[in-house]
Amino acid sequence: MTTMYKPNTENLNFHEKIQKELSSYIEKAINENGSVAERVVENSYFLMNDTWNINFIGSIENFKEQYDNHRCNYKNLRFFTNNPSVNLEFKYMFYNKLFKDEWSITTIYTDKARFLSRLIEFLNEKYPNLSSLLDLNVEETERKWVLW
Repeated sequence: MTTMYKPNTENLNFHEKIQKELSSYIEKAINENGSVAERVVENSYFLMNDTWNINFIGSIENFKEQYDNHRCNYKNLRFFTNNPSVNLEFKYMFYNKLFKDEWSITTIYTDKARFLSRLIEFLNEKYPNLSSLLDLNVEETERKWVLW
């Protein structure tokens, strides 16, 4: 039995919500008294670019210290699936992991960049007409991935 996740589409559809979130980011700065100041930066870099350069991310206050200390093999994170909607979903996942401090710059630009590249290659080859990651049958895809 295959269970498929169907997003809640109240006022905006799923991809419109992703586009809206990727059109800005929250920059955090630590004040001298130790408090954290947050400001919304209206910048569609993460939405509009299918290649994210480490230098841009390193210029965001949240990540400056990580950037200064990074030891990354890759300088660019590339989202090049056959379908722009799938690219959007991958971007959203990476954006959220980064801005929720679940992944560091080093994590993204070493381990995850290499994995993403291979995964996109796999999806483009095995699922050339995929319109959303949500359309994948996880069990079937996992079998194909292992054999691939």
